[in-house]
Amino acid sequence: MPMQLDAHVNTLRCSWCGKIIHGDPITVKTCCNNKPWVFCSKQCYNMWVREWLRRQEQKTGEKRKTLL
Repeated sequence: MPMQLDAHVNTLRCSWCGKIIHGDPITVKTCCNNKPWVFCSKQCYNMWVREWLRRQEQKTGEKRKTLL
């Protein structure tokens, strides 16, 4: 799961939507990426988490049909 950081990162734009960050950014780090992601709002963060969780799910194959 993504971990929110309290560190201040010197970025001006949101990593998800690209908007300029005016207030206090939300900084998140996962085990999959080396640099933290910075978000302008809780809405951008939630959209990113949904997409990130979707990518983390394992794909399953088709159901097997019974032999008899």
